[in-house]
Amino acid sequence: MTTRIIGGYRAPQEFGRFHTSLQNLTGHHVCGGAVVSRRHVLTAAHCVNRVEPQYIKVVVGTTDLDKGGKKYSVKHIHIYKGYNSNQKTNDIAIINIKGLFSSNYVDILKLPKTQLRDGDEVIISGFGAQEAHGISSRHMYALNLTVFCQETCSYAMRYSREVTNTMFCTFTRIGQGTCHGDSGGPLIQGNTIVGLVSWGIPCAVGFPDVHTRIYPYVHWIRAKIQKKRRETFSAIQVKTKIELSERSN
Repeated sequence: MTTRIIGGYRAPQEFGRFHTSLQNLTGHHVCGGAVVSRRHVLTAAHCVNRVEPQYIKVVVGTTDLDKGGKKYSVKHIHIYKGYNSNQKTNDIAIINIKGLFSSNYVDILKLPKTQLRDGDEVIISGFGAQEAHGISSRHMYALNLTVFCQETCSYAMRYSREVTNTMFCTFTRIGQGTCHGDSGGPLIQGNTIVGLVSWGIPCAVGFPDVHTRIYPYVHWIRAKIQKKRRETFSAIQVKTKIELSERSN
């Protein structure tokens, strides 16, 4: 039995250039993620909550985890300070890798400039399982979806959790949707990331899937990315001053 995003199709090769696989030290896929800078990956907070950086590897550059791609170690994990593990609110985190992603393997997704609306078309991708408690796939699959009516989704999920305005939903029909292993993976419009897989009732059994909206967190994401750039620039300046001082002596 093939394991995958339920009801999806084999993802195009170029999806492997921005969609990452977060793995444990044994090489087992745990969650998805998305490249948003030469150093940073966005994922769901619940994927990395209480996890030490040394126990995670980031694999990118392939849609087949059995061949190709490149593996990176993790330096820091930044979980959004308002994350609530019970309610899955603010389910977003930034992973800072060691070194830089190679442009030979990676494309950087853009951040959204506007909010998603009901009826918008998105594409989801992932290495998730085909059935509840199934194993993750070694191949990436994708699925074309539309943003589900927020009001209808809130009503449908009322016995699970509140669907807040920092979340959005997707639903097409029974037999299409996300499953275990898809968490943290990106939902895109063109080359822009608009969402991260967050929670739902597994797996594609007739309920909407709920995702974290990226737009409300754009300023936080940019601040984290730019902070690292400023630190790197400052380090370069200090190194240059020391070299110049040594030369003058």
